[in-house]
Amino acid sequence: MGDIAVVSAIFCRYLRNRDSRIRVITMSLSISKFAVATGLATGALVSSFATGNAFAVGFGFETDYFENASPKGDILLKSVTIGDEIIEDFSFVNSAVIDFNDAFDGGNTGAASADKGDNATGGVVQENLSEMDGDVVVANLSTNNLNHIIDTEDEGAFTIDLQFGKSIDNLLIWERGKNSDLGIVALDAAGNEIGEKLTITRNMWLDAGYSIDTTEIDEAQEVGSLGISIFDDLGVESGAVDSIRFFSESGFNGPDWKFVGTDAARVPEPAFILGFTLVGGALAWQKRAKAA
Repeated sequence: MGDIAVVSAIFCRYLRNRDSRIRVITMSLSISKFAVATGLATGALVSSFATGNAFAVGFGFETDYFENASPKGDILLKSVTIGDEIIEDFSFVNSAVIDFNDAFDGGNTGAASADKGDNATGGVVQENLSEMDGDVVVANLSTNNLNHIIDTEDEGAFTIDLQFGKSIDNLLIWERGKNSDLGIVALDAAGNEIGEKLTITRNMWLDAGYSIDTTEIDEAQEVGSLGISIFDDLGVESGAVDSIRFFSESGFNGPDWKFVGTDAARVPEPAFILGFTLVGGALAWQKRAKAA
């Protein structure tokens, strides 16, 4: 235990309920090899036991919400659970730029519009969103009410750039009906696309555990969900972004969506904390052994 060397301390950055993949960053520290191995291996093991199904793209999460007045009323997001981490620190949209949106000409024409539950408080209902209606998009995507959504007509196409109030490392998406596709790509500070463009296809949605009934439809529909990692799924090396571009094409069958981001600066996950608690414990044990 007296052998002290300069080693690379491996910090677990994201321990999520995917296929137990761990992204790491390294830095040079003078520390005991034994302490590093003990703490980090245990942290990774705890996280691995907490993981659920493996996903080729995206990850599953559990939605915790407060429902008021049935699928037509308020459905308020409280927290989500990813693996063994309960997250309450969200980042909501605070700016929207509608780059393109098919024009509404009555009936089922047009593309993106604002919609909400028939009896939901707050939120906006508006067809025919133009390039000047970014504030309408923000109105429905800046709240924790899962019954404030953006509705898309079946053959509609749009491109909307959305900025978050805080940098996000995961995107949590809910889709009414579980029967549509949705495209996303990260943007840099100048509005340029970065990383990899991703299309979430309709067969990828997981059951979110609740249904909504909005003004656009006649009866409640089940809601699907999927989590997207900014690093793993969108290929952004920094692991966090402030802006995302959403898009739909005519063959996407009109996605009806709501989403929030997870705050990239939130408190580390429990398995991460446990791992480094054990690192500290191992170092203290080594120090006592030396003294003896």
